[in-house]
Amino acid sequence: MAKNPEVNKSQSIRDYFNANPKAKSSEVVDALAKQGIAVNANLVNTVKSKHNKRQKVKKAAKKAATSQTVAETKKPEVNKTQAVRDYFKANKDAKNQEVVDALAKQGITISANYVGNIKATHNKRGQVVKKVVAKGNIGLSEIKAALTFLKLMGGIKEATEALAAAQEIREIV
Repeated sequence: MAKNPEVNKSQSIRDYFNANPKAKSSEVVDALAKQGIAVNANLVNTVKSKHNKRQKVKKAAKKAATSQTVAETKKPEVNKTQAVRDYFKANKDAKNQEVVDALAKQGITISANYVGNIKATHNKRGQVVKKVVAKGNIGLSEIKAALTFLKLMGGIKEATEALAAAQEIREIV
């Protein structure tokens, strides 16, 4: 086996891997030895590792570029439930099929059953609010303020603590 000092061993290994991507290190060593290039398994493994890393980076870049073009051509997501609610807000007595037809003109496909579920949930909320308002002297505006207060405080426990502190301040003043 004559050593050829002008041959770049790493490049020879890369060339072999380009031609035979699934080759094992021992196969590369044997194949290059037949060509008169003496390499050891450690060098082959090092070059193979770097080669594979480069290939992964190239694939990732290609995939990212492809996904960007797909994302750019994809339609923006539509919240179908919100579209139904908005339609009911504008048309309170609309029937389920009317909503389906109107949203279909906007490019939103939805079933009449789904519209019915959204409508039923919306009506239940209204009934609950009406029951709470009917129980006492509290109006809808007070309920909305209380709900806002609960959200602001982060929960019932925190709201109760804040009310207790407010009561203490009220007693002092």
